[in-house]
Amino acid sequence: MTQPSAVHPAVACEGVVHANHAVSSGLLRIDADLDTEVGFSPGQFAMLNFTGGKTLVFSRPFSIYAAQGRRVSFLYRIVGRGTALMADLKPGDPLSFLGPLGRPFAAPDPDVPAVLIAGGVGLPPLAAWQERYGRPGDRAFFGARDPADVPWDLLDNDWHVSVDRMDAVPAGREAWEGLVTDLVARREGTADSNPRVVLSCGPLPLLKAASRLAADRGWDCWLSLEEHMGCGYGVCKGCVVPVHDPAAAPDRWRNATSCQEGPVFNARDIAWERHPSETVPSLPGTERG
Repeated sequence: MTQPSAVHPAVACEGVVHANHAVSSGLLRIDADLDTEVGFSPGQFAMLNFTGGKTLVFSRPFSIYAAQGRRVSFLYRIVGRGTALMADLKPGDPLSFLGPLGRPFAAPDPDVPAVLIAGGVGLPPLAAWQERYGRPGDRAFFGARDPADVPWDLLDNDWHVSVDRMDAVPAGREAWEGLVTDLVARREGTADSNPRVVLSCGPLPLLKAASRLAADRGWDCWLSLEEHMGCGYGVCKGCVVPVHDPAAAPDRWRNATSCQEGPVFNARDIAWERHPSETVPSLPGTERG
């Protein structure tokens, strides 16, 4: 699998909210009707903002869940001021859109089954990939802490779901108790003669676990990173990710902008030991949103 460059030109336009509602206890879906049609590739994102007196200094990045004609859809979770304001938007309220941005997941190799591993708000790029490219041999997995936080109506029975506890799983639906990467290991087994490719998006611990799972089995692995972004096109440098680079002196690594060189990266390229999550303690009030 070779990662493509963006194939859809970015557009800056305005639109209005068509719908904005909860799809689980913690996830919300917003659909917007834009002034112009947009296309996207799974894994790309858009920068959203409010208009008029409510405009934020920095737009917020959201992975595109779906787009058809002028309507575009996103999933989000309330984690800060921006997403809290977004949750208050009503049908007809205006917003601004810049996208699609970033490098997407690649189309599948014909002979290599894909293993999709999503967690929480990391569902959109993988759901979009499955919708566009999914084949009978591919497998899709979704993990959540609480069954109430699973967007069951957005996941058909092709998705294997894991939760931390089994209460409140809807009648007629199945779930597995434990970590989603443990569920993947149980269903997909250990390394064999049939290679697979892992595609993953979600919280950083999930991405690291997916990377290890793939490496242990000799599988290729592509990750969509959820980094803080201020501009979406490489100017602010707020979303840099440390990556291995043999040409970078003296330590053979450099910072790559997630908004331009990502958000999708090959897991083997990420210098995890230099990632801020490993070198800087978390501070209260620094949540994205």
